[in-house]
Amino acid sequence: METNLITSDLIPSDTDFRAAIVPGKFVRLEYLTDLSEFIKADVMIKQLMYENGAEWLELATGETIPFDRVVSVSGKLSPKYPGYGNYSCDC
Repeated sequence: METNLITSDLIPSDTDFRAAIVPGKFVRLEYLTDLSEFIKADVMIKQLMYENGAEWLELATGETIPFDRVVSVSGKLSPKYPGYGNYSCDC
């Protein structure tokens, strides 16, 4: 299985959103699971990679998140989820 660092346009391009993805940096990551659960976590990004025809965000823990499920990185909202801009859940 081959992985490569990429900057593709599989997700609509948004400079601020993609600029927040910095390998080796701790960020507040908000994403949706495959069950549509909203997750908010402080994580370290390892890389943004392309594998099996999709983009993935790999975390320092080894966990991978499908990039199309990332809602925001460090407060920078994905253009795919404009309705989540005012959403907050600090439960």
